[in-house]
Amino acid sequence: MVNTRFLKHIFCIIACGAMALIYVHQEVEIVKTSYAINEHRRSLSFLLDQHRGLVYNLSRLGAPKRIEDNLKLNEVVLCMPTKDNVLHLDPGESVYRQNDRATKPSSHLAKVLDTFTAKAEAKVAY
Repeated sequence: MVNTRFLKHIFCIIACGAMALIYVHQEVEIVKTSYAINEHRRSLSFLLDQHRGLVYNLSRLGAPKRIEDNLKLNEVVLCMPTKDNVLHLDPGESVYRQNDRATKPSSHLAKVLDTFTAKAEAKVAY
């Protein structure tokens, strides 16, 4: 009798402990899921903001097409520079060539930006 009563208490304690563990596990999973949902909402909000910015930039891209059309109307052709128009410099030195004379850029920002931009020249077609 004492043995069966003791086993019932042990079984009841184990069952309650298992139910408590299952409950805590479910609560932890709920919290993890809510964090994942919030992270997805943040990333969705960021992507929507980027989309709005890109749509705005896309609407502004009509201007380069208009500039290109104006250049065609005025018979101005853009082309890459020839070897005669290229000035080779020592590394770290940046020089502008305007009207066959070399002048240095006005700021460090201009030097940095010039290293990343392609040079083009305009020729008038007759």
